[in-house]
Amino acid sequence: MNSKELKASRVKLFRDAANFRKTERIPHFANVVTWKVFDAGHTLDEAMTDFDVMEKCVLHFLDKYPVDGILDVGIRNQFNVTEAFGEGSYYYYDKEVVGIHDHAHCTVDTLQEYMDDPTKYAWEKILPKKYGESWEQKDKAVWKKTFSEYMKYTKFILHMNSVMGKYGLPGLSPNNPMKGAVVPAVEELMSNLLGIQQLSVAMRRSPDLLDAFIQRWEKERMEPIYEKIRASKGQDYKYCFDSSILMLAHTVMNKKQFERFYWPYLKKLLDEYAAKGLSIRIFTEGSILRFAEYFKDYPKGLLTFHLEQDDPFEFREALPNVAIMGGMTTDLLSNGTPEECVAYAKRLCDELGREGGFIYSENKMLSYRNDAKAENMLAVSKFVNDYRL
Repeated sequence: MNSKELKASRVKLFRDAANFRKTERIPHFANVVTWKVFDAGHTLDEAMTDFDVMEKCVLHFLDKYPVDGILDVGIRNQFNVTEAFGEGSYYYYDKEVVGIHDHAHCTVDTLQEYMDDPTKYAWEKILPKKYGESWEQKDKAVWKKTFSEYMKYTKFILHMNSVMGKYGLPGLSPNNPMKGAVVPAVEELMSNLLGIQQLSVAMRRSPDLLDAFIQRWEKERMEPIYEKIRASKGQDYKYCFDSSILMLAHTVMNKKQFERFYWPYLKKLLDEYAAKGLSIRIFTEGSILRFAEYFKDYPKGLLTFHLEQDDPFEFREALPNVAIMGGMTTDLLSNGTPEECVAYAKRLCDELGREGGFIYSENKMLSYRNDAKAENMLAVSKFVNDYRL
């Protein structure tokens, strides 16, 4: 089987599992980010700023572990571009950790100003905060270096996409990896504009302001997405899923808040997908199980939830109509033995996947050195690849 045929067979494997069709084996989507850097014997500061090193880390992982897909092929969190322009206030990295400092682009008091003119607000408030008040006066050489680094980064993305093709690895969905996922309004509010604390306060003290923002977001950002969905001709077998959605804001909401600020708009999006018979992956950070009732009436084949903290067996009982991605915990991968990990992987495959509806993956993004032992990862990867139902 050549790489093109292998990629097509893997896409079909993912699609069949997500659509509750019986498969000969369970697909393995590697939820791996920077752990592969450590596994290849490098540190983050070596790999994050040197594309050659990062590629070696990716190839080391793909050659060592038999997986059917991978979340990141080394193109997330590259710092060459932003550092060339003087970035340093939001993102950081060292030998062991890459992360983002807590930040918010707006306050509750300035959110209306942002809504009135996002471009003006970005130029006058956000960019000076990130790069200094005199950011517009940066030397021409700084702009040229930044653009040069951006072009190198773009070429690296294209190169790694070709590497994925040579290994017969499919992309997760059309809006991955650069955009990550479709972003509902409250996710933008929490992740970028207000942050956790101010969003939590605003839901109680300024609900009408949030309603106004969400309606604006729906009109300007979501309507084009709805139109694109309506124009769709059905499932696109170039990818494992037709779209991805990231859910995090629900973790700071009670049910009343969820029903006001989140669910009506998420439901509208899911209903549009359902009307076209598409297949959607939702990565649910934290726990989603307490909101299970909202998803119980959707048909099989529409939703695949990538679970982070929820027990997959409890989730299957609560939502038998929803496919599950995940299952393997970082706790077991980091603290268990190969035999224990394989035994749990077998239980996942047997109990969740025999009639379709299950894709094996790690519950959390493998990012830190101690998120998994290499011997456990290898044992489980080989088992899932070889195990026949």
